[in-house]
Amino acid sequence: MAGENHPVPKGRSKLIGGQWFPYVLSKIAPLEWWSYEESTSDVKRENYLGDLRYKLAKSNTWQFPRFCFSLFRPSTQSFWDLVHAVTEYQGAVVWGASRNCIGAWPAKPTFYAPIHSDQDARRFEETVRNPPKADPVFVKRAVADIPALCAYLEKCLGLTGVAPADFDPVWLTREGLAQSRGEFEELYEPGDQPVFLVPDPKKLSSSADRRRLHVGVGMFQTAEIFKELSATSQTTNSSADADLVLAPFPFLCRLSDIANSAVYEPDEIPSFLAELLRAQQVVREPASIRGLDNLIRIARLSQGQNVGICFVGQ
Repeated sequence: MAGENHPVPKGRSKLIGGQWFPYVLSKIAPLEWWSYEESTSDVKRENYLGDLRYKLAKSNTWQFPRFCFSLFRPSTQSFWDLVHAVTEYQGAVVWGASRNCIGAWPAKPTFYAPIHSDQDARRFEETVRNPPKADPVFVKRAVADIPALCAYLEKCLGLTGVAPADFDPVWLTREGLAQSRGEFEELYEPGDQPVFLVPDPKKLSSSADRRRLHVGVGMFQTAEIFKELSATSQTTNSSADADLVLAPFPFLCRLSDIANSAVYEPDEIPSFLAELLRAQQVVREPASIRGLDNLIRIARLSQGQNVGICFVGQ
């Protein structure tokens, strides 16, 4: 279940199975959302924040047990330390960590499986029609390994004396987000486009001084921002595609199409930041407020280092 409706277990001596995950991970940062599943019957719509997440979880019929989660604005370093620690653990099964899930595997997974022949294509089609299912014996063995994995993470990440923390929805307000991290503090909250700080954003690929950030804005957030700011669609003579037009916010409007890169030169950052701060005073929807908070943080980091920004198109 989401956020405040799904509190973190606190009694260490009473923890069983998957309860270890939220207990330990909430010591890194509060868990904004989490879900633990041992079988397809555990995948329920009410446990997910949106239909897309639920459908993706429902389509994964083979990886159990799994713990999916969203840490509330952890530091970039602490998030990658967690991923590394999960990967390094050696136990009864193989554990892997993706962007928002920790799951068990019978062996180290291979994520790239190219199709070189008709046989490969037929095998792929069969997998789509009849997705693989988890082996109950393996699931039982993996569940039994969870306490050891989490104890290892606790020790490896220096969390032994740290208390687990519950998520507070108040942190999602404009004021709460602004105070959640320092103005120039690194945090892990990626969006749908890679974000780089670079002296010359038009020469991103050849720049040795580029710096990737792990904070960004999602396409649903930008869609909500443009909706609240009353963006309009306009078709030009040279293109059949409609472009979003937002006259009072020309710099912000560069982010309207996730397929295209949005570039901001160092001397444009003050104007871009000014637009973001004006937009922040207009919007009211949670997705808009959060997306703009992230964009403001990116712009301030850029301005502080006197470099440009490149949001890489998909």
